[in-house]
Amino acid sequence: MNLIGLDISKVSTGLSIESKGKNYLFSYNTMKITSKWNKLLNIIEGVVIRTYEYDNSIEDYSESEINKLSNFVKISNDIVSDILSVIDINDETVIYLEGYSYGKNAGPLLDLVGIGSAVRTKVFEHIPNIKEMKVIAPKALKLQCCEMVYGAVIKDIGKRKPKVVKIITNNDNDVKGGDFQKIDMYNTIKKYGQPHLLEDLFIDKDEEISSVKTFPKPIEDLNDALLLKELIKFTPLEIKTNM
Repeated sequence: MNLIGLDISKVSTGLSIESKGKNYLFSYNTMKITSKWNKLLNIIEGVVIRTYEYDNSIEDYSESEINKLSNFVKISNDIVSDILSVIDINDETVIYLEGYSYGKNAGPLLDLVGIGSAVRTKVFEHIPNIKEMKVIAPKALKLQCCEMVYGAVIKDIGKRKPKVVKIITNNDNDVKGGDFQKIDMYNTIKKYGQPHLLEDLFIDKDEEISSVKTFPKPIEDLNDALLLKELIKFTPLEIKTNM
């Protein structure tokens, strides 16, 4: 089976693929190919960096929108091409994607919906044998990743009105899964302990990655894509109605 995690954004999209026991990471971002993190990532076997440039100098509204659309189509085509280049098209494919955060202001959200719709449509149309395509809301993604790595317990709470609930364990810094930030997702991958393509980079650059004020792109999006792909394998703890 082909497992795919896809974190879509206008400036940095991350794609994680596992097929036939091999793992691949792709980044589609708007930074220079010579930027520090792109250079470090580009030398890792199995990691592919593709860069794009939006023309932010265009003042005419219509031309600006068409310029963005052109890049959305280009990125979408590259994503489909990259997926088809590494998966076994005869196997079933499961795809997990991160959804939109509606707390964003109108401009960035519209662009995110624009590229998100373009990518989702292309992937849905051109990737064969899709068994499941699941969109996970950002907060739900954080909670599920927290449960996958830190665990959860089923508890019977309440005295007058007993109620069975699932309580997801906080992370090692006592942060609730729903409150996870980018650094917490990064720490979740390290805690997860499973081999991945960025493992050596995380060891070598851990102090730097952990200490920067703004979590480095495109690593943050590759992290989310990697966790989305791993969630496909995860079976959450269920609350049984007959308890």
